[in-house]
Amino acid sequence: MKPSILIFFLLSITCAAFSQESDFIILKKKNNRTVKTYAPGSFMAARMNNGFEIHGYITIIRNDSVYLRQQEIKLFGTEFGSTLDTLYYGVGFDYRQILHYYVKDGDQYGRPTGFSQITIQKLMVAGGVGFILLETFNTIYRKESFSDNNRLVSMGIAAGVAAAGYFWQKAKDKKDKGQNKLNVVYVKAGSILK
Repeated sequence: MKPSILIFFLLSITCAAFSQESDFIILKKKNNRTVKTYAPGSFMAARMNNGFEIHGYITIIRNDSVYLRQQEIKLFGTEFGSTLDTLYYGVGFDYRQILHYYVKDGDQYGRPTGFSQITIQKLMVAGGVGFILLETFNTIYRKESFSDNNRLVSMGIAAGVAAAGYFWQKAKDKKDKGQNKLNVVYVKAGSILK
């Protein structure tokens, strides 16, 4: 009888020691629909209020703190050439320091991708300004008038394209720097959702 009680007692202590309860974070829309739930083991991609981007797997969430395991793969030089090496490191922070969660479609980190998302605004600005500069230099080099062959009209269109690209980029930057329109709900381990 005594050995079975001892085994039961040791088993219960072992289970209690290894069953670390962890909190979790829920992102909800304004209509109270759940968008994403973060728990230990899930991947988190976000931007903090100081501009630092975090991408890693959550190891634990406890006492309003999130602990991530991030990895970085680098090429290191050795005496025999070079080799790839993976560096793992942990980062801990308060969940309220996160300004923007990447939860929409995009690359592996949730950021928007694609040709139109990344370069179209910059191409509009570069093309418009480049056309204006090229047309100005050619007109001066050839010693022609700016009013010949509707040059002012085409330069005005190029200026409009450049201005549209510039303001489109500013609006995109303002939107990206803003906070998510998501409610962040921190749920402590063992608590009941209301």
